[in-house]
Amino acid sequence: MAGRIPREFIDNLIARVDIVDLIDARVPLKQAGKNYQARCPFHNEKSPSFNVNREKQFYHCFGCGASGNVISFLMDYERQTFVEAVETLADSLGLEIPKESYRAEKREQDSILPLYQVQEQAAEFYARQLREHPEATRARDYLQRRGLSDEIIQHFKLGYAPPGWRSLPDTLPADSLLAAGLAINNDAGGFYDRFRDRILFPIRDRRGRVIGFGGRVMGDETPKYLNSPETPTFKKHREVYGLYELLATRKKPERIVVVEGYMDVIALAQHGVTYAVATLGTATSPDHADLLFRYAPELVFCFDGDNAGRNAAWKALEASLPALRNSRSMRFLMLPDTHDPDSLVRAEGKEGFMHRLAGAQQLSDYFFKHLSDNLDMDSIEGRSALFQNANPLLGKLPDGVFKDMMQARLAKLTGHGKAAKARVASHKPGHIIQKAHTERAKPSMLRIILALLIQNPEFFSLINVEALTELERDEKAGPLAGKLFSILKERPDICCGGIPEHFRDEAEYGLVLKLSVLEIPLSDTDARTEFRATLDKFVSQQKAMLIEQRLEWLERKAERIGFAGLDETEREEYRRLTRKR
Repeated sequence: MAGRIPREFIDNLIARVDIVDLIDARVPLKQAGKNYQARCPFHNEKSPSFNVNREKQFYHCFGCGASGNVISFLMDYERQTFVEAVETLADSLGLEIPKESYRAEKREQDSILPLYQVQEQAAEFYARQLREHPEATRARDYLQRRGLSDEIIQHFKLGYAPPGWRSLPDTLPADSLLAAGLAINNDAGGFYDRFRDRILFPIRDRRGRVIGFGGRVMGDETPKYLNSPETPTFKKHREVYGLYELLATRKKPERIVVVEGYMDVIALAQHGVTYAVATLGTATSPDHADLLFRYAPELVFCFDGDNAGRNAAWKALEASLPALRNSRSMRFLMLPDTHDPDSLVRAEGKEGFMHRLAGAQQLSDYFFKHLSDNLDMDSIEGRSALFQNANPLLGKLPDGVFKDMMQARLAKLTGHGKAAKARVASHKPGHIIQKAHTERAKPSMLRIILALLIQNPEFFSLINVEALTELERDEKAGPLAGKLFSILKERPDICCGGIPEHFRDEAEYGLVLKLSVLEIPLSDTDARTEFRATLDKFVSQQKAMLIEQRLEWLERKAERIGFAGLDETEREEYRRLTRKR
């Protein structure tokens, strides 16, 4: 999307808008050295960990990991689209977005607008049918039996899709109904309503726009639940049900409870637990975890106690591990086999549910119990199996104290791993944490080079042709380095905050954000000296690696045919490379 508004115009906006002024107008900042600080607007915290750097035009929260530039802030804080954020910044400077490119951008946005509009109108229609349609008595009785008040029904905008193939108003355009998944083409060239004789649950995004629907039968018909298909407005792996309603009552929840069903969310809200959301008929995804951690520092996964619920809980853990930066936490509440959150809260009330919630299992306990349940931990084989299963998963955790301590616990349980002796030598928690900090590995040379270059774009002038070639040739960093170099060649005046915008729609966007805020241990040197030294060391290492690879090839050939079998050029090359070695 960003590509249709000229990059130069976007870079100019980021360079001209003062990120400190923009954020300070919405979240009061206090100066702390060269940075400005506040309590993070994206998660609950008692002490400020949200930092804004005027020079880099970048913000970063060391608690929840939120980071970005002025565009990212408007998109996350004010829930604007990319185009709306650009419009806001342009208006603040009295600038007009270049018309030709802007028209193309607006055309795409305008093509999606009818889908939001038709779904909003459909939601209003379904809500009206629940109140007025003669066939809706069964739906109203069903909701009443489930203990839902009129206030909760209105809060979640519940509705009813009447029976019959065509109930939606003829005033709603057929092409929009089909594109939004509200209608389905038939063999005769016409179409029919997707949802018929079902209770309807409108799904709203964080801005309150209806993006899809879930429909539930009231009897034993199948399928029990029917959801909207994937559409331009509805991506199941990115959205959750109930987040808009949650944020309407609690702007900064202390925790978010993740459940499986629409009725689970609504029943909990009816009983005063107003901070639950549900995944939309799909497993918890990394996008879900990243989204929810923006609004609360703790997630509690509350699933049924049957096999399906246990599997869903474990998949949620695996998907969420990369999002577990310091200050974020996860717990797991597995319910009795006979209950789901809906039936449990109706049976035990809010007090009973809160008591169970307080006893939810910490991620660390759940993790190791799940992996060791069927293993004989008194045997070498059992401990080996635990290490083999757990170690790759712990590798997904972001670097930090939590990862260090999880690895230390694994080492203690298995007697294996580099942390086995070093990090469990003392039983004092403070000692362990101090060890975790001091023993944390220094970032690789590649990460240091790319991070310092992104944070200090002017360092690009320090890279000679030889170093450029070696970096672009590197198997891991090459693609990112090549794109970055192209940007810096075209825009030598770009600031740190402007660089991620060139990657927004690319696979490397997340990595660029991480490198933008990566802390480089500089010891007694400054950033420029560190950059030069690391770059020189990297190039020397790459040269040595190439020499070693060539020597190994020559040695293998000599082993097969004898040294005398090498031609004169190869023998001379072997002597020369051996001296360099």
